Amino acid sequence: MAENSNLLDDATAIEIELGSGDEGDEASTYRTQNDPSQPYQRSNVIERKGSVSIHCVAVDVVHGTLEPEGELATLLVFDFQFDPNKRARRIVEAKMSFVFASTGGDPAPAVLKIAPRGRMTVVPTQQTESTTRSAKAEAGGGALGISLGAGLTWEKSVSRETSDATTVVGSIDLVGRNYGASNGVSWALIENRSVETGVPAHVRTAVLLQRAAHASSSEFQATVTIRAQADLRSSVSRLFGKTPKDDPILYNPSLPPTHKLQHYEVGQLGKVDLQALSAVAF
Repeated sequence: MAENSNLLDDATAIEIELGSGDEGDEASTYRTQNDPSQPYQRSNVIERKGSVSIHCVAVDVVHGTLEPEGELATLLVFDFQFDPNKRARRIVEAKMSFVFASTGGDPAPAVLKIAPRGRMTVVPTQQTESTTRSAKAEAGGGALGISLGAGLTWEKSVSRETSDATTVVGSIDLVGRNYGASNGVSWALIENRSVETGVPAHVRTAVLLQRAAHASSSEFQATVTIRAQADLRSSVSRLFGKTPKDDPILYNPSLPPTHKLQHYEVGQLGKVDLQALSAVAF
Protein backbone atom coordinates (compact mmCIF):
# COMPACT_ATOMS: atom_id res chain seq x y z
CA MET A 1 0.00 0.00 0.00
CA ALA A 2 1.09 3.64 -0.33
CA GLU A 3 3.59 4.82 2.26
CA ASN A 4 2.33 8.41 2.48
CA SER A 5 -1.11 9.65 3.48
CA ASN A 6 -3.60 10.78 0.89
CA LEU A 7 -2.98 14.33 -0.26
CA LEU A 8 -4.90 16.72 -2.47
CA ASP A 9 -8.34 15.52 -1.41
CA ASP A 10 -9.63 19.10 -1.51
CA ALA A 11 -12.30 19.89 -4.07
CA THR A 12 -9.99 22.51 -5.56
CA ALA A 13 -7.52 19.89 -6.76
CA ILE A 14 -7.12 19.23 -10.46
CA GLU A 15 -6.05 15.98 -12.05
CA ILE A 16 -3.82 16.42 -15.06
CA GLU A 17 -4.58 12.99 -16.46
CA LEU A 18 -8.30 13.68 -16.64
CA GLY A 19 -8.45 17.47 -16.89
CA SER A 20 -10.36 19.85 -14.66
CA GLY A 21 -13.76 19.41 -16.29
CA ASP A 22 -14.03 23.08 -17.27
CA GLU A 23 -13.22 24.88 -20.49
CA GLY A 24 -10.10 26.50 -19.05
CA ASP A 25 -7.42 28.25 -21.07
CA GLU A 26 -7.60 27.51 -24.78
CA ALA A 27 -3.95 26.44 -24.92
CA SER A 28 -4.39 23.95 -22.12
CA THR A 29 -6.40 21.34 -24.06
CA TYR A 30 -3.43 19.27 -25.13
CA ARG A 31 -3.07 15.50 -25.06
CA THR A 32 0.29 13.74 -25.05
CA GLN A 33 0.27 10.78 -27.43
CA ASN A 34 2.71 8.16 -28.62
CA ASP A 35 4.14 8.69 -32.09
CA PRO A 36 2.61 5.94 -34.30
CA SER A 37 5.90 5.55 -36.14
CA GLN A 38 7.96 5.41 -32.90
CA PRO A 39 5.54 4.44 -30.12
CA TYR A 40 8.08 3.31 -27.54
CA GLN A 41 9.61 5.30 -24.69
CA ARG A 42 8.53 8.79 -25.69
CA SER A 43 10.58 11.50 -24.01
CA ASN A 44 7.73 14.02 -23.67
CA VAL A 45 5.69 12.25 -21.00
CA ILE A 46 3.18 14.99 -20.08
CA GLU A 47 2.85 18.60 -21.17
CA ARG A 48 0.17 21.02 -20.02
CA LYS A 49 0.15 24.72 -20.77
CA GLY A 50 -2.31 27.12 -19.20
CA SER A 51 -2.14 29.54 -16.31
CA VAL A 52 0.41 27.11 -14.92
CA SER A 53 2.65 24.96 -17.13
CA ILE A 54 3.42 21.40 -16.04
CA HIS A 55 5.93 19.34 -17.98
CA CYS A 56 7.34 15.85 -17.44
CA VAL A 57 10.25 14.55 -19.52
CA ALA A 58 11.85 11.11 -19.54
CA VAL A 59 15.55 11.89 -19.19
CA ASP A 60 17.01 8.37 -19.17
CA VAL A 61 15.68 4.88 -19.88
CA VAL A 62 18.13 2.03 -19.32
CA HIS A 63 17.26 -1.67 -19.63
CA GLY A 64 19.68 -4.25 -18.26
CA THR A 65 20.21 -6.38 -15.17
CA LEU A 66 20.68 -5.71 -11.47
CA GLU A 67 24.07 -7.46 -11.61
CA PRO A 68 25.97 -9.51 -14.21
CA GLU A 69 23.76 -12.44 -15.21
CA GLY A 70 21.32 -11.33 -12.52
CA GLU A 71 17.67 -10.29 -12.44
CA LEU A 72 16.33 -8.19 -15.29
CA ALA A 73 15.98 -4.50 -14.45
CA THR A 74 15.08 -1.09 -15.88
CA LEU A 75 16.25 2.33 -14.67
CA LEU A 76 14.03 5.36 -15.34
CA VAL A 77 14.81 9.03 -14.69
CA PHE A 78 12.18 11.78 -15.01
CA ASP A 79 12.28 15.57 -14.89
CA PHE A 80 9.23 17.54 -13.72
CA GLN A 81 8.86 21.27 -14.32
CA PHE A 82 6.21 23.52 -12.70
CA ASP A 83 6.06 27.09 -14.04
CA PRO A 84 3.40 29.78 -13.42
CA ASN A 85 2.56 31.76 -16.55
CA LYS A 86 0.48 34.43 -14.87
CA ARG A 87 1.08 36.68 -11.89
CA ALA A 88 -0.25 35.57 -8.52
CA ARG A 89 -0.55 31.96 -9.70
CA ARG A 90 1.29 29.22 -7.91
CA ILE A 91 0.91 25.52 -7.16
CA VAL A 92 0.76 24.81 -3.43
CA GLU A 93 0.65 21.00 -3.70
CA ALA A 94 1.33 18.46 -6.43
CA LYS A 95 1.40 14.69 -6.61
CA MET A 96 2.99 12.69 -9.44
CA SER A 97 2.11 9.01 -9.71
CA PHE A 98 3.27 6.15 -11.95
CA VAL A 99 1.66 2.73 -12.19
CA PHE A 100 3.57 0.02 -14.09
CA ALA A 101 1.90 -2.90 -15.85
CA SER A 102 2.71 -5.61 -18.35
CA THR A 103 1.26 -5.29 -21.84
CA GLY A 104 1.17 -9.09 -22.22
CA GLY A 105 0.69 -11.99 -19.87
CA ASP A 106 3.88 -11.48 -17.89
CA PRO A 107 3.87 -10.11 -14.31
CA ALA A 108 4.09 -6.35 -13.95
CA PRO A 109 7.54 -4.92 -13.20
CA ALA A 110 8.23 -4.56 -9.47
CA VAL A 111 9.48 -1.30 -8.00
CA LEU A 112 12.74 -1.88 -6.09
CA LYS A 113 14.04 1.62 -5.39
CA ILE A 114 13.11 5.25 -5.97
CA ALA A 115 14.63 8.63 -5.27
CA PRO A 116 13.76 10.81 -3.54
CA ARG A 117 12.18 8.38 -1.07
CA GLY A 118 10.59 9.13 2.27
CA ARG A 119 10.08 12.62 3.65
CA MET A 120 12.61 15.35 2.96
CA THR A 121 12.47 19.09 3.57
CA VAL A 122 14.13 21.84 1.57
CA VAL A 123 14.52 25.61 2.09
CA PRO A 124 13.51 25.63 5.79
CA THR A 125 12.47 28.97 7.31
CA GLN A 126 12.06 30.25 10.86
CA GLN A 127 10.13 33.24 12.10
CA THR A 128 9.02 34.78 15.39
CA GLU A 129 5.33 35.22 16.07
CA SER A 130 4.16 37.56 18.83
CA THR A 131 0.69 37.73 20.33
CA THR A 132 -0.41 40.46 22.77
CA ARG A 133 -3.55 40.21 24.88
CA SER A 134 -4.89 43.12 26.92
CA ALA A 135 -7.72 43.66 29.40
CA LYS A 136 -8.92 46.84 31.13
CA ALA A 137 -10.54 47.02 34.56
CA GLU A 138 -12.44 50.17 35.62
CA ALA A 139 -12.45 51.36 39.27
CA GLY A 140 -15.55 53.30 40.42
CA GLY A 141 -18.00 53.93 43.26
CA GLY A 142 -16.53 56.73 45.38
CA ALA A 143 -17.88 57.86 48.74
CA LEU A 144 -20.58 59.97 47.03
CA GLY A 145 -21.28 57.41 44.35
CA ILE A 146 -19.08 59.23 41.83
CA SER A 147 -16.77 57.17 39.59
CA LEU A 148 -13.14 57.91 40.13
CA GLY A 149 -12.36 57.12 36.46
CA ALA A 150 -9.30 55.11 37.31
CA GLY A 151 -8.50 52.17 35.03
CA LEU A 152 -5.96 49.41 35.02
CA THR A 153 -4.79 47.77 31.78
CA TRP A 154 -3.21 44.34 31.82
CA GLU A 155 -1.19 43.14 28.89
CA LYS A 156 0.40 39.78 28.22
CA SER A 157 2.76 39.16 25.32
CA VAL A 158 3.64 35.70 24.08
CA SER A 159 6.41 35.08 21.54
CA ARG A 160 7.22 31.81 19.86
CA GLU A 161 9.54 30.56 17.16
CA THR A 162 7.86 28.78 14.25
CA SER A 163 9.51 26.80 11.47
CA ASP A 164 8.31 25.59 8.10
CA ALA A 165 9.78 24.11 4.93
CA THR A 166 8.96 22.88 1.48
CA THR A 167 8.29 19.14 1.73
CA VAL A 168 8.93 16.33 -0.75
CA VAL A 169 7.55 12.85 0.00
CA GLY A 170 8.49 9.84 -2.15
CA SER A 171 6.62 6.56 -1.84
CA ILE A 172 6.68 3.04 -3.30
CA ASP A 173 3.06 1.97 -3.72
CA LEU A 174 0.90 -1.08 -4.30
CA VAL A 175 -1.83 0.02 -6.68
CA GLY A 176 -4.96 -1.76 -7.83
CA ARG A 177 -4.46 -4.91 -5.79
CA ASN A 178 -3.71 -6.10 -2.25
CA TYR A 179 -1.06 -8.70 -3.09
CA GLY A 180 2.25 -9.08 -4.86
CA ALA A 181 5.14 -6.71 -5.34
CA SER A 182 4.76 -2.93 -5.45
CA ASN A 183 3.81 -1.73 -8.92
CA GLY A 184 3.61 2.01 -8.42
CA VAL A 185 5.52 5.07 -7.25
CA SER A 186 4.46 8.57 -6.23
CA TRP A 187 5.97 11.86 -5.16
CA ALA A 188 4.10 14.57 -3.28
CA LEU A 189 5.26 18.21 -3.19
CA ILE A 190 3.97 20.64 -0.54
CA GLU A 191 4.94 24.30 -0.47
CA ASN A 192 6.34 26.22 2.49
CA ARG A 193 3.11 27.83 3.68
CA SER A 194 4.92 30.48 5.70
CA VAL A 195 6.55 32.14 2.68
CA GLU A 196 4.10 30.92 -0.01
CA THR A 197 6.75 30.18 -2.62
CA GLY A 198 4.84 27.34 -4.29
CA VAL A 199 6.21 23.87 -4.99
CA PRO A 200 9.74 23.51 -6.40
CA ALA A 201 9.99 24.52 -10.05
CA HIS A 202 12.14 21.51 -10.94
CA VAL A 203 12.14 17.98 -9.53
CA ARG A 204 14.16 15.04 -10.88
CA THR A 205 13.18 11.53 -9.82
CA ALA A 206 14.59 8.05 -10.42
CA VAL A 207 13.00 4.59 -10.39
CA LEU A 208 14.62 1.14 -10.46
CA LEU A 209 12.35 -1.68 -11.64
CA GLN A 210 12.86 -5.43 -11.55
CA ARG A 211 11.34 -7.32 -14.47
CA ALA A 212 10.23 -10.95 -14.55
CA ALA A 213 13.03 -13.42 -15.22
CA HIS A 214 11.43 -14.78 -18.40
CA ALA A 215 10.43 -11.33 -19.71
CA SER A 216 13.74 -10.30 -21.25
CA SER A 217 12.08 -8.73 -24.28
CA SER A 218 8.53 -8.33 -22.97
CA GLU A 219 7.10 -4.85 -23.30
CA PHE A 220 5.52 -3.03 -20.38
CA GLN A 221 3.89 0.33 -19.77
CA ALA A 222 3.50 3.13 -17.26
CA THR A 223 0.37 5.21 -16.64
CA VAL A 224 1.22 8.68 -15.36
CA THR A 225 -1.02 10.96 -13.31
CA ILE A 226 -0.19 14.44 -12.02
CA ARG A 227 -2.58 16.13 -9.60
CA ALA A 228 -2.02 19.74 -8.64
CA GLN A 229 -3.71 22.20 -6.31
CA ALA A 230 -3.49 25.92 -6.89
CA ASP A 231 -3.52 28.62 -4.25
CA LEU A 232 -7.03 29.59 -3.15
CA ARG A 233 -6.73 33.03 -4.70
CA SER A 234 -6.39 31.48 -8.16
CA SER A 235 -9.26 30.14 -10.18
CA VAL A 236 -8.37 26.46 -10.20
CA SER A 237 -10.94 25.56 -12.84
CA ARG A 238 -9.15 27.85 -15.29
CA LEU A 239 -5.72 26.28 -14.92
CA PHE A 240 -6.43 23.55 -17.42
CA GLY A 241 -9.31 22.74 -19.73
CA LYS A 242 -10.98 19.48 -20.69
CA THR A 243 -8.21 17.07 -21.64
CA PRO A 244 -8.46 13.42 -22.65
CA LYS A 245 -6.17 10.89 -21.02
CA ASP A 246 -2.56 10.83 -22.14
CA ASP A 247 -1.30 7.66 -23.76
CA PRO A 248 0.57 5.34 -21.39
CA ILE A 249 4.33 5.23 -21.85
CA LEU A 250 5.31 2.05 -23.69
CA TYR A 251 8.67 0.43 -22.87
CA ASN A 252 10.60 -1.98 -25.07
CA PRO A 253 13.52 -3.68 -23.23
CA SER A 254 15.26 -4.41 -26.53
CA LEU A 255 15.96 -0.70 -27.10
CA PRO A 256 19.46 0.61 -26.27
CA PRO A 257 20.16 2.73 -23.14
CA THR A 258 20.04 6.51 -23.41
CA HIS A 259 23.04 7.49 -21.20
CA LYS A 260 22.05 11.19 -21.14
CA LEU A 261 22.95 12.03 -17.54
CA GLN A 262 25.85 9.61 -17.27
CA HIS A 263 27.14 6.32 -18.62
CA TYR A 264 25.36 3.45 -16.90
CA GLU A 265 26.70 -0.08 -16.51
CA VAL A 266 23.69 -1.91 -17.90
CA GLY A 267 24.80 -5.13 -16.22
CA GLN A 268 24.99 -3.48 -12.77
CA LEU A 269 21.92 -1.29 -12.47
CA GLY A 270 21.52 -2.40 -8.86
CA LYS A 271 24.62 -0.36 -7.98
CA VAL A 272 23.41 2.91 -9.47
CA ASP A 273 23.07 5.65 -6.83
CA LEU A 274 19.50 6.84 -7.40
CA GLN A 275 19.79 9.56 -4.77
CA ALA A 276 22.68 11.11 -6.69
CA LEU A 277 20.49 11.24 -9.80
CA SER A 278 17.57 12.97 -8.08
CA ALA A 279 17.33 16.73 -7.59
CA VAL A 280 15.01 19.45 -6.26
CA ALA A 281 15.43 23.09 -7.26
CA PHE A 282 13.46 26.36 -7.21
